[in-house]
Amino acid sequence: MFEFSKKGPMADTQLSYASTIGSGSSVKGDVTHRGNLFLSGHLVGDIYQEEDSAESKEGYTAVVSKTGFLEGNIHSSHAIIIGRIEGSVYAKGRVEIYPGAIVNGDVTYSQINVHPDAKVNGNLKCLLSDVLDQLVGEQEGDELLNNVLPMQKTDGY
Repeated sequence: MFEFSKKGPMADTQLSYASTIGSGSSVKGDVTHRGNLFLSGHLVGDIYQEEDSAESKEGYTAVVSKTGFLEGNIHSSHAIIIGRIEGSVYAKGRVEIYPGAIVNGDVTYSQINVHPDAKVNGNLKCLLSDVLDQLVGEQEGDELLNNVLPMQKTDGY
């Protein structure tokens, strides 16, 4: 889904964007996006993904580019951070944090990729699937307290 090369992140050029806050611009207030959002300017406020549309099932991506600066939180299905965030990231899907990115806040995710030289000053919290939660609920003893699941052999391996 996302690709990284020595030339720099390609993710911001592989997506099409319904909303853009351009470089050199400064916006104050919350932003709700339908479709992918590209932030290369300065935003003071939170970013929200519109949840009511049929297209939002697969989710949209909020991208903070190399020149982007967000003073607020991201609430989106997916997030790509290349610039700087002073706030938290809440993503139901994938979070990608590229080299040179700075996140001063917590990151909640289902999948994450933090590249070398990226900086996250906060807690990381993985959203567990319903299946994993059910398996943990069935476990007893110290394994549950340590949040460790025993490995199980599957057929064919």
